Amino acid sequence: MPQFITTKHGERIGAERLKTGDGPALQAFNASLSDDVRARFLPHAYDDETVARMIARAEADDDRAYVLRVNDAIVGYFFLWNFMQPVPLLGIGLADEFQGKSLGPQMMKVLIDDAKDAGRDGIELTTVPENEAAFKLYRIMGFEHLGEVENIAGDGRKVIERLMFLPLKPGAEPSGHSPKPPE
Repeated sequence: MPQFITTKHGERIGAERLKTGDGPALQAFNASLSDDVRARFLPHAYDDETVARMIARAEADDDRAYVLRVNDAIVGYFFLWNFMQPVPLLGIGLADEFQGKSLGPQMMKVLIDDAKDAGRDGIELTTVPENEAAFKLYRIMGFEHLGEVENIAGDGRKVIERLMFLPLKPGAEPSGHSPKPPE
């Protein structure tokens, strides 16, 4: 790696695995998000300790985490938490100025392909009910809406989210676990 994904206007953006040294750029990514976007994508806290833990998990391949990078800035963050489990949990976020450029489906394809290649049973995700664009994308990508669940946002708030599941193997079942950040 790195690999590239392309906007609908032909701009190539580097996609690479989250790694040591990415902490400040990941924190800057979160800080750059508008309140509206952060309300839809706040998977975990962005303090030094949490970011270091997420990077360590990614480097150990406990989680499969990627960033989109333009110059030195992270403009996208996407992952499969608990990657070694039969049903990992997917998350995807983009900086405001990169939304609507057809990057989401490509980011999802990277994660879905990783899960398939690793022989995972399926993938789960959650999304806030107000995020209709993401809900539509997830349905297009094959995810089934299972219902609503209570989740904890990265700032500690309890939120109600839509739980979705993509089976990758015949007869695959959702994990049955509460969706939450890894510890």
